[in-house]
Parts: sequence; C-alpha cells; structure tokens
Amino acid sequence: MDREVLDSIRQSVVEAGLVLARSSMTIGTYGNISQRVDADHIAITPSGRDYEQLTPADIVVTDMEGTISYSSGALTNQDCGNKSVAADSVNCKEDRSSVTVPLRPSSELPLHLEIYKNFPEAQAIVHTHSVYASALAAAHKDLPPIIEDLTQITGGAVRCTEYTMAGTKELGRNAVQAMEGGRSAALLANHGAVCWGRTMKEALATAQILEKAAQIYCIAHSFGTPFPLNEKTAEALHDFYLNHYSKRQLGEE
Repeated sequence: MDREVLDSIRQSVVEAGLVLARSSMTIGTYGNISQRVDADHIAITPSGRDYEQLTPADIVVTDMEGTISYSSGALTNQDCGNKSVAADSVNCKEDRSSVTVPLRPSSELPLHLEIYKNFPEAQAIVHTHSVYASALAAAHKDLPPIIEDLTQITGGAVRCTEYTMAGTKELGRNAVQAMEGGRSAALLANHGAVCWGRTMKEALATAQILEKAAQIYCIAHSFGTPFPLNEKTAEALHDFYLNHYSKRQLGEE
C-alpha cells in the first residue's frame, strides 16, 4: 500500500466530512464517508468522531472483509510481538498495556463494503442524514426522476429500501438492491441516504443533488403533482452525463 497515496486519500475523506458538516447534510458525528484505497482496502471515517475535529490519521483503513489494516494510535492486531503490522506513529513495546486502543471504523462499514463489492466503479461513498432525503426515507417513498441534474448523475429514480437496522450487512444488501441498474444513490428507510461516485467529488455532488431534488419534490407536492421524466429521457440524460458532461468537469472533453 503506497503511503503517499494513502495519506492523500485520508485527507480527501477528512475534507469531504467538512463539506457535509458545513452544508448541514449531517449533524455532529452522524453519517459516514469512505474512499477506495486499492482493490483490497478502503479508508473510512471512524465511529463517533466529529467531522470538525477529524485529522487524516483518524481515518481508519480496512480490507474488504472489514478487518482493520491501519488505525490511529495502535497496532491493529494488538500484538506487540508482531512488528510487521504497525499503525501510525506508534512504537511497538512488549508491554501490551502501553498499546492504545485503535479508533473503530464507522458502524456502517458493512454498508460501504457491500456497495464497493457490487459496484467496482465506485471509488467513494457518502452516507448522509440530510433533512429532505430523510423525510422521503421516513415515508418509505422513492424519489422519481423529476429534475434533470438528479437524473443525469443517478441514472433515474432513487429508490427507497425496506427498513433494516443500521450497521447491518442486510442494510448493505438492501441498498445494493435499490441501486440495481447502475443507480448511484438509494434512500435508506427511516434513516437517510447513501450515494457513491467514481470520485469523491462526484459522490459528494450526488448527495447534494439528491438532497436538493428531495426538497424540490416535497415543495412541489405542496401545491401540485410533480411530473417525472420518462424512462427514455432519463436514459439519454444519464448517458450524456457519463460520456460527456462528467468528462468536461474533469477537463477531458
């Protein structure tokens, strides 16, 4: 694992957390963010830590089965006799009492891992508790493709899962099922929303556009019936985004 690349990814996760916190997409320690490190590892926010106080060293790295590879201030296997697995800036000592307990990865690690395993193109995941997306999730309502930017970036309607307890593998499986057909977002019943992107910037944009579209949908319902885009139009918009507009955002077209 390239340490320079890892440090850059951890910094990216910290910066994404600040974006969420400062745009009211989540509150306090709720929600979580991750980014793929390589084919076998991801970097994810720690459990119960305030986004405003996170440092890159706080971002936990796990393998695709959820085993911690790097965590701030500890030997990940808690075994000072095995010096081949060292954590950040900690000297191994034979006295186990001197080993600091590592930060735990987000309790939603199973959700993130399930999405990464089923969507190889996903490079980053953002899970939010934003107000309007959560309102639809509380009502167990799908978000139809009523706005072009949402349809471009997600591929169509954002479906709501069945209710599943947070932090479970089943929640991850339900999210993947709601994302069938290449959708990059899902509403999590009575919980919030989860979005993935091919970059961290895209994952964040998806979460922000989803929240905006959910707000528009709720407002439109207050005085009428929102009219969703038809399937043919949705497919054309998503294709344009994938093959042209997203490349222009990266300066590739």
